[in-house]
Amino acid sequence: MQTFCLLTALGAGAFYAVIHLWQQSSYREYLEPLDQKQHFYKPFLAGALWLVDRVGLKGAGRYFEWLHQKVVMLHGSRYAAFYMQIHWAAKVFYLFLGMVLAGLIGFLGGAEGNEWYAIVPGSGIGLFFLADKILDDQYRKKVMNIQRDFPDFVTNLVLLVNAGLSIRQAIERIVRERGGETPLYRELQITLNDIGAGLTEQQAYTDFSERCKIKEITNFVGIILQSMKLGGGQMLYELKRLGVECWDMRKNVARQMGEAASSKLMLPLMLMFIAIIMICMMPALMELGNAF
Repeated sequence: MQTFCLLTALGAGAFYAVIHLWQQSSYREYLEPLDQKQHFYKPFLAGALWLVDRVGLKGAGRYFEWLHQKVVMLHGSRYAAFYMQIHWAAKVFYLFLGMVLAGLIGFLGGAEGNEWYAIVPGSGIGLFFLADKILDDQYRKKVMNIQRDFPDFVTNLVLLVNAGLSIRQAIERIVRERGGETPLYRELQITLNDIGAGLTEQQAYTDFSERCKIKEITNFVGIILQSMKLGGGQMLYELKRLGVECWDMRKNVARQMGEAASSKLMLPLMLMFIAIIMICMMPALMELGNAF
């Protein structure tokens, strides 16, 4: 069984390494825009991209729609095709990585038993779908961060519009003061950049709504677009009403973030509890051992 594990690890690793080295120069320019801080596997992705192109791993049906929704939310519809291909390449990379790691662990750990025939490929398949879990976590984190910041943004926007600024001027001022420190303000900065590059305000705000995929932002963009078409008589009232709804949403987000933080503390608390029990019981167990 150790031989099987070693041969699988070496075979999968060598196969991927050969393809990667062969195609590295072909995909270097294509991968240039990818941020290595967010995608640590960037230097090793050329082989996986070639396999994705060859096999045609694009996806279909509900699974593809689910992935596409997450990618659009994270990167926007304009770059969705590029990042979908990157995501599929990451899944292929994780597949080979899982098989190599499982094979090496089995070989070094002295694997015995036929279950390793399933463990090694199963590890690759598990990491293949782990990439989807990572994507979903990034999606949920971005949604919660946007929901957390959006009520403040709407409140400031109403104040500035009340002071006589247009919607665009108010957004520019808020973004300038806040910078791109959070996902919401980064998305707003992208929207302003698109307008500055010649895109119409209507299309830029629509793209902003599509990137965020949050009900409150969809309502916000709808209010702005309606104001552009019909005039701004009701816009301020609608924005104030939306602001009240968003503060209720923020309370729910704060509760969810608190529950998530509490669940993360459970494991260390359990480990501390077990350690305390062992410390308390150790003298009694030692006395009991000496008695016998």
